[in-house]
Amino acid sequence: MFDFVAIDFEAADAYIPCSLGIAVVKDSEIVERRHWLIKPICYPYFHFYAQKIHGIHKEDVMNEPGFDVLWKEIKPYLEGRTIVAHNASFDINVLRKTLKHYGIPKPEGRYLCTYQISRLVWPSLPKYSLDYLCERGGYVFEHHKADADAEACAVLLLKEAETLQVNNLEELRKKLKTRLRKL
Repeated sequence: MFDFVAIDFEAADAYIPCSLGIAVVKDSEIVERRHWLIKPICYPYFHFYAQKIHGIHKEDVMNEPGFDVLWKEIKPYLEGRTIVAHNASFDINVLRKTLKHYGIPKPEGRYLCTYQISRLVWPSLPKYSLDYLCERGGYVFEHHKADADAEACAVLLLKEAETLQVNNLEELRKKLKTRLRKL
């Protein structure tokens, strides 16, 4: 059975989060979905292109807490867990850089990337974006909404596992000859 937490950050600029979504998977079922708006450290600045992608504007977060305040609520979801993200290099770097900015120690945990896994599972596809892979698999969601993207990522990992005919993260890791990376 699969147990992990899928995450997705939306950014105000570069690696500065303005939104976080998670989907908690226990026994291969999505059991919880959460979303936080975050007042970014660059507030009130938002990169124009970022706003265009995710639709979050400075007015949407002006009264929201910063990541440092939200951390006590977010940390239990991540501490000691396997974290999954699509294009994990982005999401994990957002997490690392934000924690470093606030002087918050990184939680214990490991992570996997569904983007990298999909390239191994379906090597002949023309692209590997989250929306393309989910659409191809018949899963419809509102792309670039952090909690929806996190849930889509969770669904995608479960579909990848089904395709590989594996029953847990360890079997997935061994079959793909990959490793869980440390946060």
